[in-house]
Formats: sequence, structure tokens, C-alpha cells
Amino acid sequence: MNLKTHGMTLIAASIAVGALLAPAGMYAQGRHPHYLSARTDLRRAQLFARVREEPNVTRNLEAAAREMEAAIKEIDRAAGLDRKDLVDNPPIDVRLERKDRFHKIVDLLRSARADIEHEEDNPRAREWRNVAFMHIDEALNAVHRAATDAHLDHELGF
Repeated sequence: MNLKTHGMTLIAASIAVGALLAPAGMYAQGRHPHYLSARTDLRRAQLFARVREEPNVTRNLEAAAREMEAAIKEIDRAAGLDRKDLVDNPPIDVRLERKDRFHKIVDLLRSARADIEHEEDNPRAREWRNVAFMHIDEALNAVHRAATDAHLDHELGF
């Protein structure tokens, strides 16, 4: 076989392999779309948690934001296995009242948790998802502590 024929054979083989893998890549983008929704919810909750507060409330909200970031990293690992596009910059409504902001953070965290509860067929992604559950639960606990502190501050006139 001459060099030209060999080169054409390699090109044809490359095209064939690409054609076989393309549907798999497209299928992967369609699997587990809930990761992206959960990630966006977590990012929005994190942005709400970073709005300025009293120091005692901020301390708990910063802890919640760290847990949210850790959950996002775990979701990124799991979603990366499915070749998901992980770029998101969600907008937030900074005009929310204090108590509404706490409710919104809790709603977003619960929504993110529900999104990743869907069936996962990849064992490695399941491990990362389970760690993300733990971080989301810790974030919920920290937000609860922050809301309690904020309520007490309001009640006591601080």
C-alpha cells in the first residue's frame, strides 16, 4: 500500500470513529440534566448568602456559602462525567427583604437537593452526588443558624 492510500485509510478511519462517538457525546449532554439545574440553584443560593449582614449572621452565611461551593464542586465532578457544560452566571434579586432572602436560599437549596436525587447510573458520580447531599444539608443547617441569629437580632433590637 502506498503512502497516499495509507493516509486516506487513516482519514476514513478517523471520520468513522468520530461519527460513532458523536451520538454518544450528544446523548451524554442529554443525560442527567438535573445536575445543571442543581448547580444553578446552588450558585444563586450562594450569591444570596453573600449579601451583607450583621457579623454573627454573616459568619453562618459564609459557612453555608462554603458548603454550597463544596456541593457545586461535587456536582461538577459528577456532571463532568456526563460531559455537561458547567458555565453558569445566574442573576439574583438583591431587593429581597431579609426574611425573604433566607426563604429563597432554603428554597434553592432544597430544589438543588431534589434535582440531584434522580437516579444515577454511574457509580463514581453517585459517590460525588452523595457528598454533594452532605454539603447541601450542612448549608441548610448553617442558613438555619443564620436565620435564627437574624431573628434574635431583630427581636433584641440590634
